[in-house]
This record gives sequence, structure tokens and C-alpha cells, in this order.
Amino acid sequence: MLKKRDIVRRNMLELLPKKGKGAEIGVWEGRFSVDILEITDPETLFLIDPWEYMPEHSNAGFGRKRNAERMPQMFDIVSEKFKDDKRVSIHQGTSEDVLSQMDDDSLDWVYIDGNHNEPFISNDLKLALQKVKPGGVIAGDDYYWNKDEGAPIKMAVNAFVAKLGDKCSFQLMGQQYVISLAP
Repeated sequence: MLKKRDIVRRNMLELLPKKGKGAEIGVWEGRFSVDILEITDPETLFLIDPWEYMPEHSNAGFGRKRNAERMPQMFDIVSEKFKDDKRVSIHQGTSEDVLSQMDDDSLDWVYIDGNHNEPFISNDLKLALQKVKPGGVIAGDDYYWNKDEGAPIKMAVNAFVAKLGDKCSFQLMGQQYVISLAP
């Protein structure tokens, strides 16, 4: 039985373009990647994650000491899980490093669930805007993350949407946000 969060995330995926090219920033063990593949049936899905322990970000899973040894193992899990799916392209690196090598306007959508701290979330939004085609979608997770610390994702997304103005529409589904870009 699916949890409420999983149902909301799957409903959000229904809003992403189908049969296109998309990128998931922040893959972890690739469980959500399976849902992305099932629901969006992409031509290409770029999985982007450094799979690196970063103790300076102890407020995130990849910065917790208990996960230090798990990060390389998760890369192996994801590599094995998707090795036979020709639609999947796995990239071990930061979103900045990987996305900066892609052509502008080359993606139909980007789903952001990487480093939730600033300036990373704002950088991911900015890069996604360069890489997603007009009419595409920038979506992400954990909109209300770390409310006690100012909710950095919420603040970054709201500032991003405000800057775009009528060049986008915004939808919130639980913790999921969806920014649909104007054609």
C-alpha cells in the first residue's frame, strides 16, 4: 500500500511531459526513478547525483556520518538497477557539473531533489531554466523542508517563480512543487 507522500509524488509525475527527455537531480537509491520511468515513460532519463558523503551538510542524508559508507554503495545499487534500461543515463557528479554540459533547451523537464541548502537549490532552479525547453516543467520535492531554518526550498522557489512572473505557472501538491514554463 502506498503512503500518502508516494501518492502525491506519483500524481505530480502525471503533470510532467511524457515520452520526452528529463533529468532527476538527487537520485539516492533510485526508488523514485522507477516511478518516473513508469509514469513519464521518457525517451531519456538522466539520473544525476554525486553519491558523495558531504559532512559539511549534516542536515541532509548525504551529510550524515551514518551514510558515509553508503554513498558509493548507492551508486552501485542505481547502476545495477538500471543497467539494462536504455532510456537511463547515469551521471555521477553535481547537478552543476552535469547540467552545464547539456545543451540549453534540451530537456522537457527537470525534477529537483538534490542539495536542499542555499545556494544549491537556487542554482539548480537557474540551471534547470536554461536546460528546459519553453513549455517544459521544473518540478521538485520538499517545498517545506527545514521550516525552522527558514524553509530554503520554499524561499528559493517562490523567488524564482516571482522573477519569472507570467512566464510560468506554479502548482503545489503537498511537498511537491511544479513550475510550468510558458511556451
